[in-house]
Amino acid sequence: MERFIQSIENSVKSENWYSALTLALTIPDICGRLYNPSSGSRKRFEEWFNEYMLHHYTSPFHGEGFTFLSGADCYALRCAFLHEGSNDIMRQKAREVVSKFAFSTTGSHKCMFNDILLLHLPSFCNEVCEGARKWLINNQENPEVQKRMQELLHIHTEGFMVATGIYVE
Repeated sequence: MERFIQSIENSVKSENWYSALTLALTIPDICGRLYNPSSGSRKRFEEWFNEYMLHHYTSPFHGEGFTFLSGADCYALRCAFLHEGSNDIMRQKAREVVSKFAFSTTGSHKCMFNDILLLHLPSFCNEVCEGARKWLINNQENPEVQKRMQELLHIHTEGFMVATGIYVE
């Protein structure tokens, strides 16, 4: 799991913004499946987001229970961006408050303009990485999660055994 988190951080450092956003939007799915593989994608994404990210996106300053970004809206963004390359979530069933996202690498973070949410992409990615690391700590003693984590994709950068007796350089 740490390799995915480091990949997000490296993408932010190298200003590979689309790569950073793509992987950041998949982390809740990955963690959710590792924790509860029988749950549907939307449910596990929203549950993970609400547990590990929602605290970043609520503000008592704007009124009791005000939320900049819900798990449902983030899931809608995930679907719109990963499947359509879009920031407009109006066609997504999961959507709650936000209709469109704007991302910036400079300036403000968590600013609402009507129903458009402006997010500072490096901050959003850092918040996802923080949530993923907290999730890892919370699940370090969970044998089922640890077992499933061994099944995650690994990109080999050196020679390796692809199967018994088959070595690939």
